[in-house]
Amino acid sequence: MVALALAQNFSGMGKKVLLIEGDIRRRVIGQYLGQSPKEGLLSVLSGERPLSDLVVHDEGVGADVLIGEKTSANAADIFSSESFARLLAEAKREYDLIVLDTPPVLVVPDARIIAQNADVILFAVKWDSTSKSQVEEALRMFESVNQRVSGLILNLISPKGMKRYGYGG
Repeated sequence: MVALALAQNFSGMGKKVLLIEGDIRRRVIGQYLGQSPKEGLLSVLSGERPLSDLVVHDEGVGADVLIGEKTSANAADIFSSESFARLLAEAKREYDLIVLDTPPVLVVPDARIIAQNADVILFAVKWDSTSKSQVEEALRMFESVNQRVSGLILNLISPKGMKRYGYGG
């Protein structure tokens, strides 16, 4: 949802945006958008189809979207490949902004691998759920691959919980 919101906000500012579904294990962006193309990210990376053929424009988000595909291939190998770097280079020529959705940092290495191709890294933290030690460990993991988190997003904030801290109004 954070990646969709970022794409929508930037496209609302007049930017040409591409959202890439980088969480290929838990592919949900197509479900959120009501899109279910048979081909997507992996078909572009394999060279079977060009990017321009497989992006779908979503009017609600106002951005182009490249949806992930089901695969048995190792996601870390996919995102550390030369073809992924070439895809991003091509997309940078066509788009003002590329938003890369990734799986959780602590679960699989994909986010750290994808981060090596990113200009900015935003780290989403779930309100009252993600522990301080989990945040610190995730930040250490990014540092271990020489990547610096540019900003944090506090996600799924509870209005009732905010009242406990005096911020309910």
